[in-house]
Amino acid sequence: MQRSPSFALLPGLLLALCAGSALAADNGKINTLGNASAKAPVMSRDELRVCLKQQDTLKARAEDAKAKRAQLDAERKQLEADKEAIAAEHAALAARIEKTANDFNAKVAEQTKTVEEFNAKMEAMNKAAAKGDNVERQRQKLEREGKAIQQASDDLNAQNKVLNDQIAVDKAAFDTKNTAFQARADDWNTRNRAMDTTAAEYDMDLDAWKKQCGGRNYREIDEKVIRSGG
Repeated sequence: MQRSPSFALLPGLLLALCAGSALAADNGKINTLGNASAKAPVMSRDELRVCLKQQDTLKARAEDAKAKRAQLDAERKQLEADKEAIAAEHAALAARIEKTANDFNAKVAEQTKTVEEFNAKMEAMNKAAAKGDNVERQRQKLEREGKAIQQASDDLNAQNKVLNDQIAVDKAAFDTKNTAFQARADDWNTRNRAMDTTAAEYDMDLDAWKKQCGGRNYREIDEKVIRSGG
């Protein structure tokens, strides 16, 4: 007995045909990565994949550069504040050293005058002694005075050493701080120049991407497939 042909698969076939029609319709939607004209060529899926990957890479580079630039700007403000503080500290140190020197030199000048007056009295006494005058009491007085003057001179010399040692310590401390600041400033300048180079390279790569990808169209379905890992 001859059997009638089976049409059990027809509904599935129709469903598949419908799906194919929907795919074909979606496949016709055209987008652009830039400002491509409607007449611009349409990229293949592989070409679009390359362009999208480059676009993602450029976006990541831009975000990284933005974060680094923000960090550099924050550091620059701190460096400017530290520079002003160091300049103020340097001025204060210079003023303190100058005042210390002036005060000490005033003491030295006073001591020098005292020594000169003492020497004049000694000279007068010696002349009187040469004439035969009795200057013994005056000599004893001047000897005591001379010892006190010598002690004062020794004290000034000791004070001079203490002051010079302290100035040397203060200068060394300032130089250490200033050297550390300069190292930070040099490091910032190096990284800032590197950022300028990175920005220039990014601009070149972005321009190249725009020429390669921005002036062309692509099928939206191709992007969906690529984004989904296809």
